[in-house]
Amino acid sequence: MARTNIPTHAIREDQTAVAPSGIKDVMVAAVEDEGKIFPRQYPHRHNYYEILLLNNSSGVHHIDFVAYPFEGSVVFMLSPEQVHLLNRVGSSGFSVQFNPAFFSSGNDPDSQLLAHFLFDNVQAYPVVSLDAAALTRLSGLMTMALEEYNKADADATAMLFSYIRVILMEIMRIRRTQLQEPHLLPGLQQTQLLEFKKLLHRHFNTLHEVQDYAAKMHITPRQLNSLAQKLTGQTAGALIRDRILLEARRLLVLEESSVKEIAYQVGFEDPAYFNRFFKKNTGQSPLQFREQARHG
Repeated sequence: MARTNIPTHAIREDQTAVAPSGIKDVMVAAVEDEGKIFPRQYPHRHNYYEILLLNNSSGVHHIDFVAYPFEGSVVFMLSPEQVHLLNRVGSSGFSVQFNPAFFSSGNDPDSQLLAHFLFDNVQAYPVVSLDAAALTRLSGLMTMALEEYNKADADATAMLFSYIRVILMEIMRIRRTQLQEPHLLPGLQQTQLLEFKKLLHRHFNTLHEVQDYAAKMHITPRQLNSLAQKLTGQTAGALIRDRILLEARRLLVLEESSVKEIAYQVGFEDPAYFNRFFKKNTGQSPLQFREQARHG
């Protein structure tokens, strides 16, 4: 991982296949389709969401500086800004990519699917293993989405929107059967947790205290910590810390800014305190982390 400038790629960038006319903000492809899928053997990130299904494959997917080994059939959920590098052997499968604008209806189910349930890149586990039945269901849905994408008629965009929502809901159903994630279940507390995570996404670089978020939610800090602990296994304070650290890691690798400048960007007025905060929670100084992440 010795690339100092980590690029951000857009949908269809480097694609040699002719894109269907009239279809914006989305791309569906078989992973072995070299005209649509360009293998990038270096750390990079996207400005779009991606659902990546790999069948009969093995390898390691590095996502936001965490290694996720896999074998067999899996599905990965990637969101904009995540730094990742996929090393795999073999496989067929599908890639479904869509810009944030593709899901811009603003209705609550879409908001939960994207912002909370599946594309939460701070707390959610980004890979799910698929048994034979789950693989059959997901592959069938993605095959139909690919056919619709290639058809590119007047109804294609609306149909793709529906297919992708069903694919996301099917993945959410699979996760519920495999993982103990009470935050995926519907309910008032889950809605409150979603509100907290949305606030955290907007304000993590200016608000670092649990009481700041509790005040915006009109509950007490104790209630917010209890809510987070019950549904995620972590306190609200830990979730705030993890979001700050994630952004700090990204900035250290992606930018040439000094540690002092990065400290300011994530809301620390005292760079020395930022250094202590980072080392306490990662075991490395910011400069040590930058050096290791860039040069291995």
